[in-house]
Amino acid sequence: MLEAAGEEQAISAGEARFNALRRRVGLIAAPVGFVAMLAWPLQLELEAHRLAAITLATVILWVTEAIPLSAAALLAPTLAVLMSVAPAEVAFAPMAHPLIFLFLGGFMLARALSLQGLDRRAALWLLSRRWIAGSPARALVAIALTGFVFSMWISNTATAAMLVPVATGLCATIASTAGDEADGAGRDDEDAPSFRRFTEGVLLALAYSCSLGGMTTPIGTAPNVIAIGMLEDMVGVRVDFFAWMRFALPTALVSMVVVLGWALWRFRAPVERMRGLTEVVQRQLAALGPVTPGERRVSVIFGLTVLGWLTPSLLRLVLGEAHPWTRWGQVGLEEGVVALLAALALSVLPSGAARERGGQTEPIPLLPWGEALRIDWGTLYLLGGGLALGKLMFSTGLAAALAEGMLALAGPITQHPFGLLAIATTLMIGLTEFTSNTATTSMMLPVLIAIASASGVDPVPVALCVTLAASYAFMLPVATPPNAIVYGTQQLRIDTMLRFGFVLDIAGVVILLGLGLILIGAS
Repeated sequence: MLEAAGEEQAISAGEARFNALRRRVGLIAAPVGFVAMLAWPLQLELEAHRLAAITLATVILWVTEAIPLSAAALLAPTLAVLMSVAPAEVAFAPMAHPLIFLFLGGFMLARALSLQGLDRRAALWLLSRRWIAGSPARALVAIALTGFVFSMWISNTATAAMLVPVATGLCATIASTAGDEADGAGRDDEDAPSFRRFTEGVLLALAYSCSLGGMTTPIGTAPNVIAIGMLEDMVGVRVDFFAWMRFALPTALVSMVVVLGWALWRFRAPVERMRGLTEVVQRQLAALGPVTPGERRVSVIFGLTVLGWLTPSLLRLVLGEAHPWTRWGQVGLEEGVVALLAALALSVLPSGAARERGGQTEPIPLLPWGEALRIDWGTLYLLGGGLALGKLMFSTGLAAALAEGMLALAGPITQHPFGLLAIATTLMIGLTEFTSNTATTSMMLPVLIAIASASGVDPVPVALCVTLAASYAFMLPVATPPNAIVYGTQQLRIDTMLRFGFVLDIAGVVILLGLGLILIGAS
């Protein structure tokens, strides 16, 4: 998030007044909601009831930004300990989740790419391609499609982490090279908000394309693997790799069309085409000179990191699930471990440059430790607090009570195949905005499969649509790791994500219900 002073310069006076009012409302609404929820006679266990109050207050603080998002996220497990919802070692355990270390290593890798200048070179190279032809819109599409394709095969988190420096570098390059190339009219300060909004659009399109790409293959994201295992164990239905892709890939592609269309319409660049931009960028690329030793070395580390993230999936595909190497790869090459190995290598390997210290010449590492400490720690706290809140919702039974209560409210609707599918899909998209999609899938699928079986409804379409719905979490930074990563660039406002994500959530429900109708008809 932008710092307060910078934000006031970047947004209009009306927006600034609205944001100030929103924060004041949040400061009042959060404690009032907390007390009201505690006083409400809910049919819940004491721990779950207290956590419901904590969750409501946290969500209000997130939506209104009454306090920094990371502070609100840390408040949730802190209050959980104070109110005896869980002991400290349980409440704060998710702060050391492997995903945190994946983020940590990914942020350090991105910092090294930027420090060595490789992100700018990559952005200039992409902008200089003739097919982009000076079009910021085509540049946005290029970034999003790259994220979509990569996240089909490696973690959507890892994909977002490695492409964010390219995206931000690309947007900065577009803004800096606009000048007199923008259809003959010089760029002035009045264009700054438009360029800022375009940057927000690029970052959101990248985050959402990574989430959508992950849903297309069984190895793309954890909920897919969970669903395949539960369908085989509980229903006796085996969904192989290409069977999954036959329904997931078209669904994701339709969703990508919606994301790109909405992003291009909602976040238009100040100019449709920058005449001569390709030539300008090519000159800037040439001015960088030959690739430096630091760039070559950091690119090798980057490539090895991607290979490390990809290797477990490749081993699974080539050798099978039961092979010893596959089992080792799934444990030994866990994504967080690979990211930390890369970060440690960056802090040790020399960049090719040197500095004088104490009369001695010493090599400068690819990522000096002082630079490594400049990563966005607030996003790590935000993610850790969100993971902690999600885990507590499941361990106290609050999440299960919410799911069963909403299904019970639907009543007879759940007796019809499409009714159950519609309620379950909408519920999943709502829950995953605030909790881990992996944990939510693990909790929801057994309940839904049991409800479907008891109602005489084929559980397969319901399970498949609900699993895909876990990837349609677009409204909050804590909803998915890609959302948190792009938010961590501090170039994206949460109200922008809320508005854009809400529209896409609605579109996701419609798309998934269309898929459900097809699957129900085929079953």
